Amino acid sequence: FPVPVHVAYEVVQWIFQHADTLHLDASRIAIGGHSAGGNLATAVSLWNAEQTDPVPLIAQILDYPPLDLATDPADKPFFEEAIPAEQARQFNAMYIARAEDAYHHLASPLYAAQLDALPQTLVLTAEHDSLAQEARQYAKRLQAAGVAVEHQEFAGQAHAFTHHGDLDVALQAWQRIADYLKSVYRS
Repeated sequence: FPVPVHVAYEVVQWIFQHADTLHLDASRIAIGGHSAGGNLATAVSLWNAEQTDPVPLIAQILDYPPLDLATDPADKPFFEEAIPAEQARQFNAMYIARAEDAYHHLASPLYAAQLDALPQTLVLTAEHDSLAQEARQYAKRLQAAGVAVEHQEFAGQAHAFTHHGDLDVALQAWQRIADYLKSVYRS
């Protein structure tokens, strides 16, 4: 941290700058990710909003993202099927070298002061995920800032359910993402 945020942002800028070559509509770029990718997508959206000439991102999709790396994983809600606290600490330590960086809004987007310039957002959470509470809080903060937010929690599901969970429920989540993108691109 913060290198992955800056590198990911450079990729988004490159896509925007080369949209014609890539046969893309530069005015219709969305960003998203699952788990750590959701954290990164959120951080890129925040960093983008702070730029003098931001990329016109139209949406972000956050699927069970970790948005508070400052809170000790042992202090987050516990579920038998959730990521064990010690493993979550290891994940955080691999990303955050200095303890104070865990409070930086690009590492822990839940601590961001300004959210009103962010694009419309879909937040997916899993009921039995220790990260669900912070994602729900972030969705509420976005909504309070005037950002159009849709949130859906998948009952009885654990972290990474879209990749390693019940196939029918995973397909429902993927369909929800696809439907959201269709609605965003129709606008």
